[in-house]
Amino acid sequence: MNEMELTWKERTSELTSIASVWTCNVSEVMSRSTLADPCISIILVTGKDGAEVLLRGPETKPRSEVLIPGYSWVAIRLQPGVRVKNFPAQQFLDSFKTVPADSNGRFQFEGTQLHFPDFDTAERLIEQMQKLGLISGKALDTQEFPKQGISSKSYSRLVKRNTGLSPYKLHQLQRIHTALHLLKQGKPAVEVAAELGFVDQAHLNRATKQFLGHTPKELLDLPQEP
Repeated sequence: MNEMELTWKERTSELTSIASVWTCNVSEVMSRSTLADPCISIILVTGKDGAEVLLRGPETKPRSEVLIPGYSWVAIRLQPGVRVKNFPAQQFLDSFKTVPADSNGRFQFEGTQLHFPDFDTAERLIEQMQKLGLISGKALDTQEFPKQGISSKSYSRLVKRNTGLSPYKLHQLQRIHTALHLLKQGKPAVEVAAELGFVDQAHLNRATKQFLGHTPKELLDLPQEP
């Protein structure tokens, strides 16, 4: 992607409920590749005609979206397992809910006025929502499979209730995002495949194409870091 067309910034967070925060804007109309993602995202979209907040559920497949000049996006990706009140992840798989906002990022949610801060201080919104009981739960990692005697069936229900995904789907999405991170760090695809338990590099290629819409080589040209 031409850097003159797309300005993209992304960072991690010290807040354990946040997977990453990203922001972008464009200088001309263009298409962005959106990856399958196990996270619920809270996204502020601001443009000339106003603003809105998108609550987007986990995404099980890649898609393409059009970015328009004059608009900016700031997004907070919550860790899989972190829940938003009255926004069931399973109900909003591959879907979203829109909440009106003003030009200063203020919006009403569950009868409370909230303020969506800027990219550098996005944590303030999540901390406020946690204090108000609008966000709860903690990150679920499929590597930490059932402990303390919980059955596979109970674990499956727990994962489904908190993420909207089956344990298998959650594991696949978390593994493929780890692969993306390692590839972005410059690790060869053959080493990434071996480290993450793929049968071989061809298996990794198929998985990235299925969930991310790109081959490992093509992923290196995308701005996304998670």
